[in-house]
Amino acid sequence: MAQNQSDLYLGLDLSTQQLKYTVINHDHDIIAEAAVHFDRDLPEFHTTNGAIAEGDVVTSPTLMWVKAIDILLERLSKNTDIKIENIKGISGAGQQHGSVYWNKEGLETLASLDVSRTLEDQLQGAFSVKQSPIWQDASTTSQCRSLENLVGGPQGLADLTGSKGYERFTGNQIAKLYEQNPSAYDATARISLVSSFIASVLLGQLAPVDVADGSGMNMMDIHTHKWIPSILEHCGGKDLQKKLESEPVEGGTNLGAINSYFVTRYGFSSECTIAPFTGDNPATLVSMNLEQGDCVVSLGTSDTMLMYLPEANPTTESHLMSHPTNPEAYMGMLCYKNGSLTREKIRDEYAEGDWTTFNNLLHQAPPGLSNGCNRRGYYYYMQEIIPFAKGFHRFENDIAVDEFTGTKEEVASYNVRAIVESQFLSMKVRTSRMLDTHGKSSDASHLKRILATGGAASNPNLLQVLSNVFNIPVYKKQGMNSASLGGALLAKFAVRRLHGYSGTFEQMMEDEQRDKVAHQLVAEPQAEYTEVYNDLVEGFVRLEQVVIANTQ
Repeated sequence: MAQNQSDLYLGLDLSTQQLKYTVINHDHDIIAEAAVHFDRDLPEFHTTNGAIAEGDVVTSPTLMWVKAIDILLERLSKNTDIKIENIKGISGAGQQHGSVYWNKEGLETLASLDVSRTLEDQLQGAFSVKQSPIWQDASTTSQCRSLENLVGGPQGLADLTGSKGYERFTGNQIAKLYEQNPSAYDATARISLVSSFIASVLLGQLAPVDVADGSGMNMMDIHTHKWIPSILEHCGGKDLQKKLESEPVEGGTNLGAINSYFVTRYGFSSECTIAPFTGDNPATLVSMNLEQGDCVVSLGTSDTMLMYLPEANPTTESHLMSHPTNPEAYMGMLCYKNGSLTREKIRDEYAEGDWTTFNNLLHQAPPGLSNGCNRRGYYYYMQEIIPFAKGFHRFENDIAVDEFTGTKEEVASYNVRAIVESQFLSMKVRTSRMLDTHGKSSDASHLKRILATGGAASNPNLLQVLSNVFNIPVYKKQGMNSASLGGALLAKFAVRRLHGYSGTFEQMMEDEQRDKVAHQLVAEPQAEYTEVYNDLVEGFVRLEQVVIANTQ
């Protein structure tokens, strides 16, 4: 156990598959980490990978998240490595774009919790919508197009909100509820994001949305950080402004002290500060402590790429979001539904469900898959966001084929390499456009290194391909859950500001020299392969357009 426990900070992360906590001390030592895994620990909710999919509709039981909070805080209170009364602040993250719909009775219950009963027991009837739409949902295409038409098209919406209309974005999910289930919408007193939902539970009252997570809703002005009234009325009528209750708030704001329920039941200090919770992607950006020229690639259930952007340059195939700690800056983001789950599908089909076999097959196929026959693969197990495509698509010499030709082992190796290369080439193409480099060879002049995180970042073979595709080195931070660590750091920032600190988050990190978990170099570009990938870009884009056309 670390010696310094006079000031502790708690970060929570409600992700797709689990609820995690990270506790740090003032020196940013990680004191403890733990998680509740939804499928394993809460099987009564019948989720698969934390969700319930019914075609394009993908949700998670809101009450499952409530019960996970019960379990996780119980484990935290019994952890002898933690002096829970010394936790000065709590912040954290939630999976972006998920939404929670409170009814009037639920908010009243939240304000008067009984310490003798669990949250799950008391909040059984708290929600007008029992199944929360999450980021994997793809059922609101008509609402997306309607919203874009309101403001002059996809680029018009991106210019206003940072993104074109996306099916998972909360404004479109609200619009679907408003149109298709008016009784549930009318019964909804307030609406939270997954992030502000957790903060609301800890406060005992509705917490505001933070600006970084709010910019993933298609409803907030990316420049002013305010709701756009015309869009609110379009998505949810004249009542939506009231259902959101307040304007978004900046990271590091003090929302108030933790509700007395948690003081009595679990032993928190009555002075423990609750700070705004943000999205899991902004929280990851916070935890990585980026420098100029850095970008983060998170290889998880979904794959994401994040980068600090000093100026706004919205596009229709990337996301421009408000920065979680700097009101004057932005966060660029690419998000792919088909991350680890789709890699696992290929692993299970071609590599006997074994990652060692997968890695061996990856090395057997030549980089670029151009040994006598140009092979390309595009793999979308789930409806993809960028590009808007679905299904597995393979090409040999630009001709669509159901399967690659070759021996059984060759076919397996081709598919393994094709999925890895196609995922990273897509990132390369979109990053170039987001940075407005106007050319495949100029990426390195803008990006200097990749910081890798997420579960699949433990596979050095994937990171080597990533380094070769981008022609820049890849680094990792070791031994951390990035989003929950980011939450803990945001909690500390809020507590410091509450006590008179006037500097920025970045100044706090620099002044205190707390970047204790060093970046470790894990992959450097191999010159003989980087040119191979540069030469693939044009053909990759051309065949991707064929895939898009064939899946409309």
